[in-house]
Amino acid sequence: MKRIGCKLAVSVVVVASAQAAGAQSESLGDYARAARKQKRPAAKMVYTNDNLPTTTIISVVGPSATTDENPAEKLQDEKEKQEQKEGKTSENKAPQGEQEWQDQISAQKKKIADLERELDLLQREYKLQVANYYADAGTQLRDRKDWADQEAKFRADVADRQKQISEAKAQLQDLEEQARKAGVSSSAVQ
Repeated sequence: MKRIGCKLAVSVVVVASAQAAGAQSESLGDYARAARKQKRPAAKMVYTNDNLPTTTIISVVGPSATTDENPAEKLQDEKEKQEQKEGKTSENKAPQGEQEWQDQISAQKKKIADLERELDLLQREYKLQVANYYADAGTQLRDRKDWADQEAKFRADVADRQKQISEAKAQLQDLEEQARKAGVSSSAVQ
């Protein structure tokens, strides 16, 4: 008799839990359907080389893409504002003729060559100073702090020149790209 009672109690519990699970899955299913109806499809932004922001960070967690303003237009507006702050305008910046493009590109190449020459002279001068310093043991003993200061100054000067050269090369590439976009022949750009 006890066995029958236990089996009956177990079967009642199983039936009750099955009914509860069935009721719960129905309500969960209804909830999921309602959530799908309420959920709006997310607008996806497709990035290309033309609209890829160069000054800002792309964030997939950031604000939604449902803004009224196009991100490419916003980036262009930011660039124009920055150029106006620097005193440059797109009309003054872009040469009109092929000869003007050639002149601007050759001037930029000359600037790069001058910076590279200055860097080379600075390095040669440093090599001479190193040779003089290490040739005399007395100087090494007397002027260690002075030499450390000179060496730090030299390294800062070299880093500054290298930064100027890399910026000038980037400007040259930008000029060449602008010239190509303006329709200047590739032989004139080279």
